[in-house]
This record gives sequence, structure tokens and C-alpha cells, in this order.
Amino acid sequence: MLEPYAKETGTAIATENYGGDVSKVRSLIEDAKTPIDVVDVSAGTLKTLCDEGVLAPLDPDELKSDGETAHDFLPGAISKCGVASVAWAMAIVANRKAFQGNAPTAIGALLDTARFPGKRALPNNAPRTLELALLADGVAPENVYQELATPEGADRAFAALDKIRDNVLLWDKPADAMAWVVTGRAAMAAGYSGRIFRAAVVDRNLEILWDGQIYDLDAWAIPETSQNKDEAMRFIRFATAPAQLAAQARLTAYGPMRTSAFAQVGTHPAIGVDMQEFLPTAPRNSQNALRFDEAWWDKNGDALNKRFATWAARLRAPKAASPEQPKSEGADGSTAPAASAP
Repeated sequence: MLEPYAKETGTAIATENYGGDVSKVRSLIEDAKTPIDVVDVSAGTLKTLCDEGVLAPLDPDELKSDGETAHDFLPGAISKCGVASVAWAMAIVANRKAFQGNAPTAIGALLDTARFPGKRALPNNAPRTLELALLADGVAPENVYQELATPEGADRAFAALDKIRDNVLLWDKPADAMAWVVTGRAAMAAGYSGRIFRAAVVDRNLEILWDGQIYDLDAWAIPETSQNKDEAMRFIRFATAPAQLAAQARLTAYGPMRTSAFAQVGTHPAIGVDMQEFLPTAPRNSQNALRFDEAWWDKNGDALNKRFATWAARLRAPKAASPEQPKSEGADGSTAPAASAP
């Protein structure tokens, strides 16, 4: 994205990595020694910095390229201070070998160990795990956060997890989720779409359940302090053009946020797979999707995070040894284990 723009325009671009930390990017923007003209931020960070007045308002009309009378960004892509370029997601991936080729196709299978036995690898944190539990329990995506905000909804999420507690493996490192499902330690795993892509193109036994995916957005924005706002807007217009979004999707499996980009995606240039299969925003993959709400978790997450930590600790605690079976006395005074009824 940066190199093609520099090549096309002759503009020199310097970059600074901040690791996704909102306080770090805020300090970079506010530091006069590091003048920042464009930032790439998550949807949650975008909202936080916009509300604080750190980012400049964005005029949607300025996103139109020459000759365009309207844009075709997907719903939710354009906000007050930024425009989302790509989406990434957490989805369930299943190993077909664990189900003798009859792999699940719907999110409800996550809780159905009778039809789909085996371990489930889930994130060792409340965000996204509780949403997955409610989605698998039948809550529609548009109702998930409303449900989770109530005591009854929180109870429902944990009750859903309790249904499979003996089959849950919690991962702390995203790489573990894919490793466990590939090796068969887990029959299903919740993982990030980019990692799922890299695993699935190697092991074609993996089935992606896009049903119930939880997606999030990365967006471009311009700091209020930028001294080059016109140039920054030209870059964002270039970076969100359909051809650029398609080129990125061909390599990374990040879903473009413009409808017109999909027809241009095609196959991966090195391995030849159809990349539409791996894009969270592809029409066939996004029919029952939930947009992750980072702001909701910032406001409501404390109690749920503590409750999940307690639940996870019990899950990982060693099970107590079974008490010694009662013994019955025989006619000769000897003892033997009491027999249970058939």
C-alpha cells in the first residue's frame, strides 16, 4: 500500500510502528517530534481518539476518486473520523478428519458434542469467547451485546460454555489454536482469519465455519494536528481504492470494505487458491456475522472478565480424586468393593 503510493506519486513516506496500543499512538500524534499525517487504527481506537478530538473529522465525499458519483463502502466502513479499509475476523475452524468427513457448517455445532464430539480450542479471555457462546446458543448477531449486557444473558453465555466445559481447551497464543486443530488435539478451534487462511491452504482437511464469525475493522484516519491533511486524504483515497483493496486481499485474506473490490480479488499470486473463500467480508461468508464492539467491552467488561477468569481457573484446576468406593462385608468377614446396580 505504501510502496505503490510512493511510486505513483513520488511522495516520501516514513512509518512508525506503535503495536496497536491506543496510548502509544496518542503520544506519537501529540509529540511534535514525530509529526503524524495518517494513522492505521482499529475500530475501537478510532472511536476513542475521535471522541477525544485527537483525529480530524472525515468528509465522505473526499473518498470519491475522479469520475465517481458515489462510493460503495460496506455498511459501517465510514465513520466520523475515519474509513475502514479491511476486516479481519475470529471464526471457527473444524478438522474434517475428526468427524469422518461430515464436518459442521453452522456455529451451533460448537456446543453440540453429541453430533460433533471432540475438544474445542477457545480464547482464554471473555471478549469474543462469550459472544461465540451466545451465537452458538442461538442468539442472533444483532442481539448479542444487548443480551450479554443483562444478568440473564451473561448467565446464558456461561451456561453455554458449561455445556462443553469438559471439552474446552483454552489458548493464550493464537498460534496454538491452529496447531491444536491441525494436529487433532482439538476437533474445532476459534482462530483469527489470517491464521486460519495460512493453516487451511496447507491442510485442506480444515473447514471454516464463517457462520457466526466475529469481525473487526482496521481504518485510516488523519490526526487533527497533521500539517499535510490534503496529502493525507490523497493517500487514504488511494489506499481505499478497489484495486488496492483487492491487491491486499489477494495476499493477506483480509476482507476489503468495498463491494467493487471483490470482483478484482481473484487468486493468490503464489499458491493459486481462490481468495474469496477466505475473506470475512465476502458475501457468502458474512451472512451471519457479528461486528466486535470494543467500546462495549471497555464500558461493560470488568465484571464479565473477572467472572470468566474464575470460570477458566476452575476449568484448568486439577480434578479432585474420586473418593474411595465403599466396601461391603462378605459372609466370611472379608471385604470387597460394593457393586453398583447394572
